[in-house]
Amino acid sequence: MTTQTVDGAQLVNGALAAFQARERDDAAYLLARAVQADPPLGARWASISRLAATIGEITLALAAARKHVAATRTAEARLAYAQLLIQSGRTEDALREGAALARERPNDPAALHFLATCQVQLGDHEAAIANLRRIIALPSVQLGAENAWHVLADIKKFTADDPDIPQMEAMLERIGTAEATRQSRIVMLYALGKALDDAGQTDRVFACFDEAAKLQKIDSTFNAANADAFVDAVVRGWDRAFMDSLPKSTVDSDRPIFVLGLPRSGTTLVEQILVSHSQVVDGAEANLFRPASMAIKGYTPDEVRASFDRPDASALPNRIAKAYLHLVDERFGKTGRVVDKTLNQTRYLGLIHQILPKAKLIWLRRDPAGIAWSCYRTRFAKGVDWTRSLTDIAAYFKGEDRLHAHWSAVLGDSLLTVPYEALVDDPETWMRRIIEHVGLEWEDGVRDFHKTERAVTTASFAQVRKPMYASSKEAWKRYETQLQPFFDAYNR
Repeated sequence: MTTQTVDGAQLVNGALAAFQARERDDAAYLLARAVQADPPLGARWASISRLAATIGEITLALAAARKHVAATRTAEARLAYAQLLIQSGRTEDALREGAALARERPNDPAALHFLATCQVQLGDHEAAIANLRRIIALPSVQLGAENAWHVLADIKKFTADDPDIPQMEAMLERIGTAEATRQSRIVMLYALGKALDDAGQTDRVFACFDEAAKLQKIDSTFNAANADAFVDAVVRGWDRAFMDSLPKSTVDSDRPIFVLGLPRSGTTLVEQILVSHSQVVDGAEANLFRPASMAIKGYTPDEVRASFDRPDASALPNRIAKAYLHLVDERFGKTGRVVDKTLNQTRYLGLIHQILPKAKLIWLRRDPAGIAWSCYRTRFAKGVDWTRSLTDIAAYFKGEDRLHAHWSAVLGDSLLTVPYEALVDDPETWMRRIIEHVGLEWEDGVRDFHKTERAVTTASFAQVRKPMYASSKEAWKRYETQLQPFFDAYNR
């Protein structure tokens, strides 16, 4: 082993140790040195890339991923690099990588699926559908095409006599009910449920989503009692006096605009409205505040207080703020306002305000029945486990209601509450309020937010490319009877 290899390995091990000690900046520094040293670490570059991405260092993560590709020359490494590109907002670059992979591997479902995902995010649905159908037609994936069906279902409008529906039903039958195929069945149930909903087959729709939720609930880690205890601690202890007792940030940047609210409450719509302003360059569920604030070990008042019990406590807020703004630069570039609509930031909104006091906050509120149905019928990634039971949804919503009331009282004018139904019914008034709240001058082009071309990565990608419409407000009423467990738990 060469000295260079030893030094490179030591740098990587040091970065991992710093990460485990919750010292984000030290980990980033050591990773940067390791990438610059360029030791021959082979396949280990993949884990280095993942670590860099975890702490928000996109440039380092991409550099390590490229070294992984060069060292291994595998399709898997290239696909991992392409996936990192799309996760970090480099969708056009990801599209080029995906297209190259698909040309070289025309019968590889992973390559075709990735390419279709890029095309969906960029709004090229015709090309995406063509690639998804290529996957579905491959003989080698007759029991593995459920992911293609799921994306296809999201971007297509089905009719009652649609020939795709019998194919989807046959696919679900082939998957069966064995534990080994449980995840495939879950994906296919969401796809079929969406198709049947378009076709107006209400009873069968709910049966699909309900079975999918129950199958996912097996792996759920959501605990309603623990969630309530967290909200209790925040509401009881995180008041203005508590905030005044903590060290304060002097960083006065207003670059980030935090858009908050439950999933499916209209946050992506408001993001799209804001991004349609010339001074707002982009937005995403960026998840940058959590890595920037790694030194904070938890978000209850007691945990935050304990995290500030360190020699550099007075410098910590500025350090976190500068780390966050650095990660924003990494993700979005160095100019313009940006929208951060990461889920769960309502849980630590007080800390965000403490670290970035000039940042503007917007909270979307929507009829809970509409959100409950929309969440129950949506296949979310890990981290939204509370959507897998109607009673869990009710418990989580009640916690969010309490947090909204609490933060509204504590944060005052920094926080604008936007009722989704009012936004849809009177868009001109509310779009102007939103633009004014974040300190920007009105631009008429904001009205045409649906024409703004950009990658949209959330489940609302289709809706934000349409003009404002009100039909979604009442969609849940077709399922009012089936949603009764939610109403019973939410109202008690």
